[in-house]
Amino acid sequence: MSCRTVPVFQRLIYSVLLAGVCAPAVQAASAGCAQLSALPGVFEVTQGLQNELHSPVAITRVAIGDPKIADVHPTGDSGFLLTGVAQGTTSLMVWTACSTSPRQSMVFVRGAATAGLDAHGGPPSTDPDLPSQVQTDIRFVEVSRTKLKEASTSIIGRNGNFLFGSPNTVSGTVGPGGIGSAAAAATLGSSTFNIAFGGGKVLGLINALESSGFAYTLARPSLVALSGQSASFLAGGEVPIPVPSSGSDNISIEYKQFGIRLTLTPTVVSGDRISLKVAPEVSELDYSGGITIAGTTVPALNVRRTDTSVSLADGESFVISGLISNKTISDVSKFPGLGDIPILGAFFRSSSVSREEKELLMVVTPHLVKPLAADARLPNLPGENLRNYDPNWYRMYFLENGNFDRMSGLSK
Repeated sequence: MSCRTVPVFQRLIYSVLLAGVCAPAVQAASAGCAQLSALPGVFEVTQGLQNELHSPVAITRVAIGDPKIADVHPTGDSGFLLTGVAQGTTSLMVWTACSTSPRQSMVFVRGAATAGLDAHGGPPSTDPDLPSQVQTDIRFVEVSRTKLKEASTSIIGRNGNFLFGSPNTVSGTVGPGGIGSAAAAATLGSSTFNIAFGGGKVLGLINALESSGFAYTLARPSLVALSGQSASFLAGGEVPIPVPSSGSDNISIEYKQFGIRLTLTPTVVSGDRISLKVAPEVSELDYSGGITIAGTTVPALNVRRTDTSVSLADGESFVISGLISNKTISDVSKFPGLGDIPILGAFFRSSSVSREEKELLMVVTPHLVKPLAADARLPNLPGENLRNYDPNWYRMYFLENGNFDRMSGLSK
């Protein structure tokens, strides 16, 4: 009896002792596993430098995705040394005692010059003395190049300035401080007179083209944005497009924007210097290139867009880009009935093909602005002083001559 029970009691005693020894270790491992989620998913290290990282639990294995970007070496049971080798991005995998699956993190290695800029340069436009708001006046102008060619007139840009030619006059040269020799800008006919416009008189040139019927303004938005922030503008509409659903007969409707769209981001770089990132787009519906979806004709979109960056002073104007579009128009005129006769009908009808060429210009003028103070008196609107003006018939017909007070805002 005793020979059989002694081994059983010995096993129980050994189990109790072993549980008492392993319980603290198990509790410590569970606590470390709970803290493992606090490990960062992204590590940043500078090229040529090292970072020592520790884990709350034991690390069984570490591996780096690209050893040409970063290198890793264990420094004990729960730590490893991360070294930045070259600028770039790679992955880091860490195996721990908590799980058989590795934990993956991203490693970003920054260059030494980039780290120096972040430490000493600071983000742009953080100077409190610099203006923080920029008002940008934009003018979309469409110029008819066909009419300009018919009138033997051209617009030529060089060094940020413009030449406007008119026929039947004599050519000339602009002296110092202007745009330079007209012959250096382009080859013009001897019967063309060149009028030079500086960078500050671009709007005067556009107004002259509009008054002559060579151009017209599509839109004139004015956007105000904080330095470093984006502002957008849209003048147009949305066209519905039916989209069939895969695997069923259901049709959903999606809307596509068209018209004049603009996105700009101004950044004040100095007291009177503004950096502008501008992305304009002009689109129009084209039913000639449309397609039919579920019995509905969906028009195509003719799109003209550009994306550019410029640096301007306060109040300067600059033409961002010129985008050219061509359109061919075919017209047939015929005598009713007789024009449809085979062969002989050619004598009773006429056909013409014309080509219309247009160029899109965008004139940008940024201004540094500040808001009015809280206690500032707002200026009177035009006609504000005449809000309650109610003259009698005698004053209206015999005394009133239209010379109102200047403060009313009305012209004399």
